[in-house]
Amino acid sequence: METAAKTDRRIARTREAINKAFLELFSEKEFEKITINDIAERANINRGTVYLHYTDKYDLFDKCIDDQLNKMFLSCTTKEKTDLIGALESIFIYYEENVQFFSSMLSNQRTSVFRERMMQVVTSIIKERIDMMGSNKDMDKELIIQFTASAFVGLVEWWISNQMPHTPQIMAEQVWKLFERNDIHPMDLL
Repeated sequence: METAAKTDRRIARTREAINKAFLELFSEKEFEKITINDIAERANINRGTVYLHYTDKYDLFDKCIDDQLNKMFLSCTTKEKTDLIGALESIFIYYEENVQFFSSMLSNQRTSVFRERMMQVVTSIIKERIDMMGSNKDMDKELIIQFTASAFVGLVEWWISNQMPHTPQIMAEQVWKLFERNDIHPMDLL
C-alpha cells in the first residue's frame, strides 16, 4: 500500500513537471512550434515519459485546460452556501493565483479552444441553475444562458488581459450584482 502511494506521488510530480514545462513554453512561443522534445527537455524527463502520460501535445493541451477549469470551479465549492460573494471571490483568487496559465491561454493563438471549453463549462452550470421565474419569466432560457455565460467569460478575459485592475473581492461583488439582476443564483452554479 505504501508503494502505491509513492508511485502515485511520483506520477503526480511527473505530470506536474510536464504541465509546468508545457505552460512555460506556451507562454514563450506559439503552440504549433512547441514539440514533445521541448516539453521533455524543459521538464527534465525523457521524451517517452511524456508519451506515457499524454498521447500528444494536443492531448496535453486539452487536459491542461480541463484540469484548470475543474480546479477553478472546485475552488469555490468549499464556501458556505450563504457566502455567495465569497464563492465568487474564490474563483477570482484562483485566476489571480494561476495568472500564468490564464494569461497564456488568452494571449496565444489557440485562445479560441480555451474560450470554447470555458464557455461549455460555464454554460452547462448556468443551464442547470438559472431561475426562469421572476424577471426571466418571459425570456428565452437559451438566450439568457448564452448571454450570461458570454458575459462572464468575457469579463474574466478583460480582467486578466488588463492585469487584474480590481481585486478578486471587487470582482466578486460586481459579478454577484450582475448575476442577481438576472436571477442567476451563483451558489447554485457552484
